[in-house]
Amino acid sequence: MGEPMGQFDELPRVRRGPLPSLYAALRRRAPQVATGRPDGGGGLLHVSYRGQEARVAWNDDLGQFAWHSGGSGQIGSDVEKAAELIAWALGARTGPAASG
Repeated sequence: MGEPMGQFDELPRVRRGPLPSLYAALRRRAPQVATGRPDGGGGLLHVSYRGQEARVAWNDDLGQFAWHSGGSGQIGSDVEKAAELIAWALGARTGPAASG
């Protein structure tokens, strides 16, 4: 007899790209930051907070997030840290007290 199959063994794995993952991290870490879902054509994530606006892109060659507008330079590859940095750059607080 083989091993019994678990109920979740056959569920498909959900794979997100970097920008949808960053979108989700921003919604968790800084819900007050207005974040549009990443557009498919240009591969940009639009973010804004209190009149500050920016667009973030994923750089495939470097394997990290980068400012497309509203900032300059690389942001990094870690989604959670990138969300914190983007919120900070826009002047938004992050963490548990951010939504209040």
